[in-house]
Parts: sequence; structure tokens; C-alpha cells
Amino acid sequence: MQRFTAMATGETGSNGPREKRGVPSGLWIRCEDCGETIFRKEATERMNVCPMCGHHMYLGAADRVKYMLDEGTFEEWDAGIQPTDPLKFADKKPYAEKIVAEQKRTGLSDAAITGTGMIRARHVAFGVTDSAFIMGSMGSVVGERLTRLIERATQQNLPLIIISGSGG
Repeated sequence: MQRFTAMATGETGSNGPREKRGVPSGLWIRCEDCGETIFRKEATERMNVCPMCGHHMYLGAADRVKYMLDEGTFEEWDAGIQPTDPLKFADKKPYAEKIVAEQKRTGLSDAAITGTGMIRARHVAFGVTDSAFIMGSMGSVVGERLTRLIERATQQNLPLIIISGSGG
């Protein structure tokens, strides 16, 4: 009877609880379209495209910068522009708290990243929005960063590339 009690509680005798074995978390992801389980490394190597059905999974702003621009060439513009709440917007949670929570959760300061970089050794102005930050909603920071990006690209006669990864 003692053996069955030990098995039920996970104990293996005098050694204490038995260690759980298995696959470390984060190694596998599931395709949202076909439901196939995919090795995360394989999905990353394919730019988050499912190898089974071709479904394009979420790709964040940092990954878009990494995949589009020549390695090590991106220089961010206007990172210092931060969201404010001049209208004192009221909701279930104060806007200022919501912004701070989103910044911590996503690691982004807002939904748009802008700057300059190189594509095949050609200098470009580059911007990307990210749906992870409040679904890529266009607040004052997104508008200001994109406006400044367009103005600088025009002034510096640079090709302009903007990738809209926002949710709406």
C-alpha cells in the first residue's frame, strides 16, 4: 500500500518527489491556421511562416527590422518621443497606466519604430508599426514619428519604406 501512496503523491521513496521530465517550454509553437506543431527554430528560420501550410504568423517590429535591413545598419529616429495624455482620457484604467503596462509587456515605447538603415547597401528611411502595442493604434506618437520619417526621407532624398503591421 505504501508503494501506491508514494506513486500517487509523486514520491519515489527516500529521494523525495520525482522530477518531471519532458520537453522544455518554448521549443514548439502551434500554427494558428492548420494547427500543426512546429519547432520554433524552424519557424524563426522561415520568418514565422508555417512550413506546412504557408500561414504567416505574427512578426513583431524588431523582427521586421532584422529581416528587412542589412545587419547592424538600423539607426532609430525619434525614440525619445513618448506618449502623453493631454486629454486625460478616461477608461476602466487610466491611459497613462495603460501605456506604462503596454511598454513593460511589449518592450516597445509605442506602436511605431522609425529610422534609417541599409537594404543591399542602399540607404533607406524605414518605419514599421507593431500590433503588439495596443493593436498598433495610431496615437500622437505614431503620427509624429511617421510624419518626421516622411519629412526626413523627403529632405534627404531617401527611398521610404513603411510596413504597417498594425491591427487596424
